[in-house]
Amino acid sequence: MSVEEKSPIEEFVELYAKIKGDFEKLPEILTKLSNFSGDIVKENNELKEKLKNIDEKLQVLQTEYETKDSKISDVEKEAAKYKKKLESVEDQMSGLRDMYEDMAQERSKDMEIQDLLAIYTVLFEKVFAADPHTKILLLLQGVDKEVWTRDELVKTTGFAPAAILKALHDLRNNEIVELDESAKEVKLII
Repeated sequence: MSVEEKSPIEEFVELYAKIKGDFEKLPEILTKLSNFSGDIVKENNELKEKLKNIDEKLQVLQTEYETKDSKISDVEKEAAKYKKKLESVEDQMSGLRDMYEDMAQERSKDMEIQDLLAIYTVLFEKVFAADPHTKILLLLQGVDKEVWTRDELVKTTGFAPAAILKALHDLRNNEIVELDESAKEVKLII
């Protein structure tokens, strides 16, 4: 054997001597590696659990969304149905309104001035007949006579002289009749 060539045992011893210090660190490195690997597994399990929780929450939210979306859709359908009914009622009301306006126009055409005067005459004669003011105005307006005396008004209307005098003063204060100073003669202004 040559001097330069080493036997396998020598090579092993030489190599072992070089790595002997590093070889002794191997159990410590393997322990750290094992701990590190355990931490990775633990973290991985925690992440899987969080992912599972998030998936469950997502499912709950998805279900709520679908339920609310369904409710919104139902409410929109119901609103559309009521809107259609409202439009139908508005159309009917429009038809009734048009019919009422047509009837009102026809009725106003049919009613003549004589009918209207007849209504006013009945009102004055029956409803307001108890009022001396009305009877005085009817007398002053309805007869060709321009000036009336207070005594004539008392005799014609049948009211007490005091009621006639008060009515004459009321009519004068409202500038409807002209009354002399002694309140004996009255004349229609209007």
